[in-house]
Amino acid sequence: MATERGFALIQVLLVFAILAVVVTRLQYEQRIQIERAYQSLFLSQSQSYIDSAEAIARVGLKLDLEQTQKDHFYQEWNQPIGPLPLEEGIISLEMNDLQGRFNLNWLHPDSGYREGARDGFKRLLIELGEDSAIADELFNWFDEDSGAEFNYGDLMPSYTPSFHPMADVTELRLLKLVDREVYANLVPYISSLPARSTLNINTATPQVLMTLASYVGLEDAQGFVDARGENGFDSVDDLTNQPLFQEAEEAMLIDNLGIRSYWFDLFTEVSVGERSLTQQSRLFRDELEGVLVTQRSQATNTSNRAAGDPIKSEGNDNTGSLPVGF
Repeated sequence: MATERGFALIQVLLVFAILAVVVTRLQYEQRIQIERAYQSLFLSQSQSYIDSAEAIARVGLKLDLEQTQKDHFYQEWNQPIGPLPLEEGIISLEMNDLQGRFNLNWLHPDSGYREGARDGFKRLLIELGEDSAIADELFNWFDEDSGAEFNYGDLMPSYTPSFHPMADVTELRLLKLVDREVYANLVPYISSLPARSTLNINTATPQVLMTLASYVGLEDAQGFVDARGENGFDSVDDLTNQPLFQEAEEAMLIDNLGIRSYWFDLFTEVSVGERSLTQQSRLFRDELEGVLVTQRSQATNTSNRAAGDPIKSEGNDNTGSLPVGF
C-alpha cells in the first residue's frame, strides 16, 4: 500500500515538473514574441524617421545646387543637426562632402593622372603617420599588369583584386598593409568616387590640400584654408594664382579641381530607449535629374551614445552595404 502511494506521489511530482517546464517554455516564447514585436515596431518607426530625413536632405541639396555657385564648409548642409527629440527618443543627422577628400580611385588607370595621385597619396599617408607603401600597394591593386592577382593567395580565404575602381572605402581593408587601426586613421580623409571626380578646394582639409603638389607643406595648405575664409574661393584660379603655385617649377600632382560638390554621405541615427538604428545614404546630385541615392547601408544595435554626443559617421565594419546603383 505504501509503495502504491509513493508511486502515485512520484507521478504527481513528475506531472508538476512537466507542467513547470511547459509554463517556463511558454513564458520564454512569449517574451521572444514581445521582443520581436517591439523590435519590429522600433525598426518600422525608425525607418520612417530616416526616410523623412533623407528626403529633406535631398530637397536641401537640390535647392543649394540651384541657388549657389559653389560649396564650402559654412553652408547649411555641412552643419550637424541634432540630437532632436522624438516622441520616445532622439534623431541626429550629419552630412559629409566626399569631394573634399582624397579619392582613392584617382590611382586607377581611368583617372588619367594616377602617377601623380600615387605621389599625392604618399604625402597624405606620411602626414597621417602611416606607411607610404600603402600607396604603392593600392597602385598595383588597380593595375591588371602588376601581378597583384598573386599577392593575396596566401591569405585565408584567398582573393584577387577586381582591378575595378573601388565602390566603397571599406575595400581598402583588402590591402595587406591596411589593418583596422590604419583604416580608422585614414577614413576621414579618403573617398571612393568615380575616377574623374574633382577635388573641391573649398571643403578639402589642409592634409588633403597637401596632396596637390610636392612643394605644398601643411603650413602652406593651412594658408590656403585661411585664404578661402568662410565663403570659400570663387574659382579654382583663386587657389592656383596663389604665389606658391605661380612660382613653382614643378607641375601639380593633382590638378582636377573644382569649387562644387556632387557626392555626399548622409548619416542618420535614431535612438529609442536602448536601441539605435543608423543609416548611411550615398547621395549624388545632378543638375538634370536632381539628387539620387546611389547606395545605402544600415546597422542596428544597443544604443551607447549619450544624448548630445556627436553621431559617429566614420567607419563601421558591422554595416552591411545595400547598393542602389553606383
